[in-house]
This record gives sequence, structure tokens and C-alpha cells, in this order.
Amino acid sequence: MKNTFRRALKVPNYLAARISAYMHERYWTSPDVQTPSNVTLDDIQGFLAKAGIKPGATVMLHSAWEPLNSGNFSAAELVKSLISYLGEEGTLAMPAFPHGDKQVNGAVFNVKREPSAGGMLTEVFRRFPNVIRSVNLNHSVCALGPNAEFLTSEHHKSETSWDDKSPYYRLRELENSWVVGFGVGHRLKIATAVHCVEAALWKKNAYFKKLFKVTTCYTYKDADGETGEHCYRERTGQIYTQKLAKYFTADELIEETKSGLELYAIQSRTLIDKSIALGRKGKTMYIWPIPWPWYFRR
Repeated sequence: MKNTFRRALKVPNYLAARISAYMHERYWTSPDVQTPSNVTLDDIQGFLAKAGIKPGATVMLHSAWEPLNSGNFSAAELVKSLISYLGEEGTLAMPAFPHGDKQVNGAVFNVKREPSAGGMLTEVFRRFPNVIRSVNLNHSVCALGPNAEFLTSEHHKSETSWDDKSPYYRLRELENSWVVGFGVGHRLKIATAVHCVEAALWKKNAYFKKLFKVTTCYTYKDADGETGEHCYRERTGQIYTQKLAKYFTADELIEETKSGLELYAIQSRTLIDKSIALGRKGKTMYIWPIPWPWYFRR
């Protein structure tokens, strides 16, 4: 009986996830998308320049290799091109989280050995010389450049994976910092920094607190071979990011489809600060649990 009840509780969550995926596909996928795309390195650098991302910037890149894999370059060539574009003063960062099956109580997270499940490009980047990886089983980040240490150094102290000790939140503290997506859709479909909202507000707001009921603890081995333990609160719930994306202007959330590839860029501080301000008012990307208005009344 208990198992049946637990399974029944999962049905609304499952349905919300399916509805969100359908809505994105039906209404917000560009009609010009091709998989794989025919994008070139020049196309990508042209988009970065057009968006206003200049050498010396810090870029958190989300990517999907299947649409990126045009045959015009390898994953390593794309990484080298991005590093070259950003220059010596620039910092490139990418998610590098382990596979979901590894994110369990009692896991051992070896920072140097555990592959990234964030896509092929992230795993290729993880293996580049001098890349630093944050210690966080749930949402580890790899970074290369002058701001890499600042972004990654305290992720193992985060209560949630996107709070003020995380690389995602720390993006907002840097000038000329951007969140960028290659082949991961538009309307903030994949933009991990949007989770800074619940990470910033969960202790103050009853709704966001509902999303962090479970704690996971694990052991880690860092890049220097030192071991330690870290516990974090897992996030639950389902999102439909168009509910949030609609509040950003075309000048703030820059979207384009180039040679069949969906690309987007948004300044980190704009994304995080505006999303948190909206969250305080009950304007949230969450669709399950239902964000009833009374959760946000003062």
C-alpha cells in the first residue's frame, strides 16, 4: 500500500515534466533547427561578437553535441576556438556534473577521474590542461582562466548547488560575465544559473523550501588527493522556463538560430538578479509543485 501511494505521488511530477517538454518542443523550438546543424566556428564566434561578448569575458557555456556536431570541427577544436576568442584574460566554464546514478548517499566523488555527464563537449573540456573542477557531486563545474579559482573554490561548502558559494551564483559577481547556450534550445530551457533563485530564497519562502526536502551526503577526493565530506540539499520539482524567459527583453536574452543551431546569450547578473527579484514576487518557472499565490504573500 505504501509503495502504491508513493508511486501515485510521482504521477503529477511525471506529467508536469512531460507537459513542459512538449510545450518547449511545440512552441519554442525554432523552425530553422537542423540536427545536426551546419554551424561553423566562424558562425559561433560571429554570434558571440554580435551578442556583445568580448575577449576577457567569463562565459558559462551549456551545450549539446548532437546538434553541434556539424562535421565542420571537432569538440576539441571548438574548445580551443572558444579559449582563443576569450583570450588570456577570459574565463571559460562548463557544467561537469556526474551521471545521476552516481548522485546518491555514500557516493565517492573523485574530482580528477569522474566523467562529466553534461555532454561530450564538457567532458572534452574537463580533460584540457589546467582546467579546474569544483567539488560538488550534484552540479560540479569546470573552468579555465583567471576567474576559474574564484568560481570553483568553495562549491563543496554549498548547502544547495547554486547558492552564493557556487560557481553559478558567483558569475553575477563578475563584470562581463555571460551564460551562453549552443544547441540546448531557447527561452532558458537549459541555463543552470536560473536555479540561483530557489537557492537564494529557500530559507525565506515556504514554496522554495518545499523543493529542498532531501539531503545527500558523499565523500570526495579533490585534485590534490585530499579527501573530505560534503552534504547538499537536493532540488525537486518541475519547471517550464518560458514562464521566466518572457520577462526578459530581446536585448537581455539574445537568441538566434544560425546554420540550423539554436544559440542564446544573457549577462549573468541580469539573469540571476532579475530572476531572484521575480521569484520574490511569485513569478517563477516552476509548474510543480503548484506555486500557489499565497506562498508569496508577505
